[in-house]
Amino acid sequence: MNRSAYFDNAKAILIYLVVLGHLMSGYLKENQYIDTLYLVIYLFHMPAFILISGHFSRTIKSKEDLKKIGKTLLLPYIIFQLLYTLYYKNVFGDSVVFEIFEPRYAMWFLLSMAIWKFLLWAFSGHKVMVLVSIALSLLIGYISEVNEWLSLARTFFFFPFFLLGYHLNRENFVKLKNKWNMGTAYIIGIVLVVLVYQFGDVRWKEWFFGRIPYEDISYGIVESGALSRLVVYGMMFIATYIFLSLVPKNQQGYTDIGGKTLAVYLLHLFIVRAFKETTIYEWIEETGNYIALFGIAFFIVYILSSKWVWKITSPFITGNIINLSKRFVARILV
Repeated sequence: MNRSAYFDNAKAILIYLVVLGHLMSGYLKENQYIDTLYLVIYLFHMPAFILISGHFSRTIKSKEDLKKIGKTLLLPYIIFQLLYTLYYKNVFGDSVVFEIFEPRYAMWFLLSMAIWKFLLWAFSGHKVMVLVSIALSLLIGYISEVNEWLSLARTFFFFPFFLLGYHLNRENFVKLKNKWNMGTAYIIGIVLVVLVYQFGDVRWKEWFFGRIPYEDISYGIVESGALSRLVVYGMMFIATYIFLSLVPKNQQGYTDIGGKTLAVYLLHLFIVRAFKETTIYEWIEETGNYIALFGIAFFIVYILSSKWVWKITSPFITGNIINLSKRFVARILV
């Protein structure tokens, strides 16, 4: 298996689904097919993304590792948290304020990623810790203080996927691509979609986000909060297995996008927010031509993964803005 192409293909497809999911969020409860697709997407797109991120992560071993976390995760988090706040407030008049400790929009992922890397200190010793992380998440859901502050609720909710990815080796992914696994994945995938269509409720979405405690979720899947989360975990692990089994392993026309997913992730909500103010958004709502969302999502991903966008934004995304600033100041002083 061409492993680099496999992972880039997975990341490219997942970032497309992230954008599509955010576009679809404004049309929920209007069409059962849209609701079903939305739920299915949210069953695996972030779990799979986080699992892959965990697979490429390593434990913190030096000061350089700490500096890298600050440069590539925490600094972009602060920059884009501020930019999005200014954008939503000054351009669209949204009532938002800058909060450094409460991630807005898609920024939670950067903060959670930093915390996951620190959690590896305590959880990286043995694979059984994946089960411990699940048990911990089930219990933490009962603590009302663990919510969107520092993205702690989401951090613990998605941590089992990050930890599982960390413990998986490359051979585990290779085995997913055998014919038996792929055939099984197709069958289970069809069954899963049918079940979600027949029995799913879009009000379940908050259980898929994992951002708030059980007591703040008004619509349950079953009576017990922990059991509801456990059901969601079961569906997510199955859906993630299906996705990773079906991802193409060879070079595709979209493979290169896989190396620029962070740019698309951090920038796409600028476009999504503006899109919701256009006549196209209203037209789709009035006519029910939801198929247009697939093309719009493709356009957003294509533009934001282009070389010129990456060249302009990469200093902010990779944290190199510090080095550029130092060079700029040095030239002025000279």
